[in-house]
This record gives sequence, C-alpha cells and structure tokens, in this order.
Amino acid sequence: MKTRVLAVLRRRLPVWLGLGLALAGCGTPAKTPLVLAGVTVVDVETGRLVEGVNIAIDGTRITAAGAEVEIGPGARVVDATGLFALPGLWDMHTHSLWSADALATFLPLYVAQGITGIRDMGGTLASLAAARDSLLGGRVAWPRIVAAGLVVDGALPVDASISLGVADSATAYSAVDSLARAGADFIKVYTLLEREVYFALVRAAKAAALPVAGHVPASVTPDEAARAGQRSIEHLLDELDLVCPVAEPAACERLAGVFREEGTWLTPTLAALRPKARFDDPAYAEDPRLAYVVPALRNDWLSGRVSRIEQGPEYLAGKRRHYADEVELTRFFHERGVPMLAGSDAGVPFSYPGFTLHDELGLLVEAGLSPLDALRAATIGPATFLGARDSLGTLATGWVADLVLLRENPLLDISATRSIEAVVLRGRYLDRATLDGIMDGVRRVVATR
Repeated sequence: MKTRVLAVLRRRLPVWLGLGLALAGCGTPAKTPLVLAGVTVVDVETGRLVEGVNIAIDGTRITAAGAEVEIGPGARVVDATGLFALPGLWDMHTHSLWSADALATFLPLYVAQGITGIRDMGGTLASLAAARDSLLGGRVAWPRIVAAGLVVDGALPVDASISLGVADSATAYSAVDSLARAGADFIKVYTLLEREVYFALVRAAKAAALPVAGHVPASVTPDEAARAGQRSIEHLLDELDLVCPVAEPAACERLAGVFREEGTWLTPTLAALRPKARFDDPAYAEDPRLAYVVPALRNDWLSGRVSRIEQGPEYLAGKRRHYADEVELTRFFHERGVPMLAGSDAGVPFSYPGFTLHDELGLLVEAGLSPLDALRAATIGPATFLGARDSLGTLATGWVADLVLLRENPLLDISATRSIEAVVLRGRYLDRATLDGIMDGVRRVVATR
C-alpha cells in the first residue's frame, strides 16, 4: 500500500503543491539577486548549526549556499551576521479561505509571522480561486497554499458553509470529481460521513490521484482509516479514542504500529484545543492579537467563550482533562516514531493566523518534543508529507528561496521562532520594517470592518 501511495503522490506532486511549488514558485520574484552574508543556518535535518554561510538567491531559488559564494555585480547584500536562517515555516492545518476578509487578513499575517506555506483544511471554493488568482498575478505577499477547497462531510454537514455533503456512495465519485475540477489539492474528510460513503470517497480520491486527509468519521476506526490510505489525521483524542483510550497503552501501542506501517501523519493542533480548557482565563478576552481579527469573527469567539464559561466549573474541568489527554497522546505517539505536522487550526476560537503556529511549536515542546523535533514538524515534515523534499525544508543550492531570519537560536529555546528579523518569500526579502507594515495593514483592514 505504501508503494502505491507514494507513486500517487509523485504523480500528483504539482497538485499537492498548489501552484507548482517544486517547479517554479508563484508570484513575482525579486529582480535583483540577493545575498544573505554570514548567516548561521539551522540545519533541521541534522540539528546542526552551520556558521558563516552566504546564501545567494536569484529569482525564486537559492543559487548557492556556503562559506565561499561569489557575489555578482548588482547583487543586494544583506549582512546577516548573528542571525539564524531557518527554512520557511508551514502551518499544516488552517481555515483561511472562507471569505474576502479572511484573505485580506489571515494570509498576510502568516507571512509576517514567518509562515511561507499553509495547508488549508476547508473554506469556500470562491475564496480558493480568488487566492490563487492573486498569487499567480504576483500582487500579494501571501504564503503558498495547499488546499482542500471544501470539507467533505455527511448529508447534513457539521458546517454547511464550508462543506460538501455526500449522502451515499453513488455520489462519492462525482463529489471528488467536482472538487478536483475546482482545484482542490486533496480531499478533506469529516466526522459525519457514513462508513460506506467514506470508503467510496477514498477509492474515488485514489482514482483521481488526490490524497485524503482530515478527521476520522465516527463510523470508521483510525486504524481502518490508516490502512485505507488516509494520509493524515487531524487532532488526536476525538479521532483516536475509540481504539486508543489514554488509559490503555497497549491499544495505543498497536495503533502507533499501524500508523508507522502505513505512513500516517498526525496533526495535534494543541494550540487550538488548549483555549477550550481555559476559557475562564480573562487573558483570552484581553489578548492584543484580537486587534488582527475582523469584528464578526472576534465577536463570535468572545460570545462563544462566555457561553462556555456559563456551562459551569464541571464543564471546564472536563475540558481540562480532555486537553491533558491530548497532550499525553501527542507525547505517546511522538515517542513511538509516528510522524507529526505542526498545525494551528487558525480560524477556530482564539487561534490566530500566523501567531498561533508559534504557540503550537511551544506546546509540542511542552508535550515532549525537542525544539528540533518541533521545528521539523513545521519545516522538513511538511516538505516530506507534500512530496517536496527536493525543494523544501532545506537551505541549499537549488531549493526554493523561502526562509526566515531569526535573532535568537530556536534550538536552544523554541520561543525564538518569534524573534523574526526578516522573511524571504519566493526570493523576495521582507525586512522587519516591511513585516511591521504588513501587520499594520491588517490592523487597518480590521478597523474598517
């Protein structure tokens, strides 16, 4: 099964990568060659720091990287001495393509926070089309996008605004075909799918060479989903508890073996789950990051918080136990070698586009990952998952010129990923002042809504 899945991924490489990421990059590249001089490279594959590296960039690609790099006439040279260069981060679970407001506020914030690529797990097809049109036109500093388009759910979807309801197996192929035609890069499956419909969707997706990712429907067990070829499972406890209760390590051990065997990835999204356990903390209502959230969404978050607090202390205590189990499962599966992706679930209450991925990296470390492993979940992990290890996740000659420059060493303290001095996006150098300008622009957009 693994051989067949890998073959499908290779055939669908440009689709996984949305805009031909492994081949050309999107948007307008910088016209002037760029050299980052004297930088310390964080090698996320080996965990080593490589000091005194000169990184030469022309167009959207790294053309040379090493201690001895010839600097051509007319190149822009940036003294990066004392800075740490990291491959551009990926947020592998977002909801950013659901409206024009989301495009105008979510997508710029990702770049301002060092995130050069996102995997969007459900929005609207109109927003996806608009985002890709803008990216192909080179008009915006937005991240690369790999997207599901719509969530595929049961006949009465959990969220009809971003879902395609599929009631029976007979319509599974037409549902997959319609999403493929609309430009979906993969099929995102959801909770209310009937058992027969789920397996029909997986077969239809394989026939269309589209990977499958998402939740595990209540009618299917996670080991069945893995063996069917579902590439990633989003969140943990609610998806896995049926066959892997936290209190039964032997059952979880068996499931970990299935995940390793089938190459199934997990996306814990701890940063999106933690607020549910802490809604009574007044800091959520006072978070300065709310200034970057359009009023309609912000008010929805705040009113939802109040309604959950009103359910009483027992409700909140249950949510805290639930979150503790999420953390324990993250630790358990990481220690057993199950591959993980960093995702923020941006768009759900108090999960902020861009900002919350850094929260997620910190929570992964709290759950038992090393800072290096957390970095891998946002860099080399996404590159591997997307079949793009020949162009992403490494700062080397020929690789895509997406990277982040940090003032502090993230291998010593994962919170250093927030110390962003500059971002290189598709070869374009965005200094701190430019990034601040992007964030100010988002605040201005929010203020007009």
